[in-house]
Amino acid sequence: MKYLVPFAALKTSVKLLSLKGQLKVDMNYDEFLDLIKKFLMAVPIDEDWYRATYPDVADAIKAGAYRSARQHFVDHGYFEGRRPFDLEIDEAWYLKKYPDIQQGVTEGAIQSAKEHFIRNGYDEGRLPSEL
Repeated sequence: MKYLVPFAALKTSVKLLSLKGQLKVDMNYDEFLDLIKKFLMAVPIDEDWYRATYPDVADAIKAGAYRSARQHFVDHGYFEGRRPFDLEIDEAWYLKKYPDIQQGVTEGAIQSAKEHFIRNGYDEGRLPSEL
């Protein structure tokens, strides 16, 4: 299912405050997580890739703990640092954007931009390509 929660509906799920003429959002941590989960429903999930990449999830689905890879990703996977699909890495752009990674590849400490992104870059918030 592809679905994106409308902004108007999201707005009703948070408390808006006006402080010194600026509109602020006030929410506790659980409300924040619920808001993120609503956005995660719109993320495409490669069910086959996710199950193959995360065999523990495949086992949990088989055992009936989750209905699908999508459910796992939205409920837990994103928050655990799991990726929803195989991200394409623009090697040339990545190495140009992150000179520390270029240096690591040149010195042989890092195998490739893709290897770095999968092991560390995603968790560090680095982009796989120019958006």
